[in-house]
Amino acid sequence: MTSLRKIYRDRRFWWGAIILLILLVAVLDRNNLIERGKLLSRIHELEAQRDYYRQRITEDSTLLENLKQTEFLEKYAREHFFFRKDGETVYVVK
Repeated sequence: MTSLRKIYRDRRFWWGAIILLILLVAVLDRNNLIERGKLLSRIHELEAQRDYYRQRITEDSTLLENLKQTEFLEKYAREHFFFRKDGETVYVVK
């Protein structure tokens, strides 16, 4: 009977030790699960920003290449800055 109690007591000790170890790793450690979650969230946010800026770089590079053409430059200036030729009347409708 005493050996069963000893085994039961040992089993409780090991379960307690395992739970304590999990708590240390999950909450109290410097690299705990909460910090890892925050870092993963920040990584995803920064990757999204990187993708956004790469897309903007591509768009701006295309625009820059197109602005080297005289016809496109004139069209762009008319649409965005309301430039006009002499003798023209421009009506802005919003």
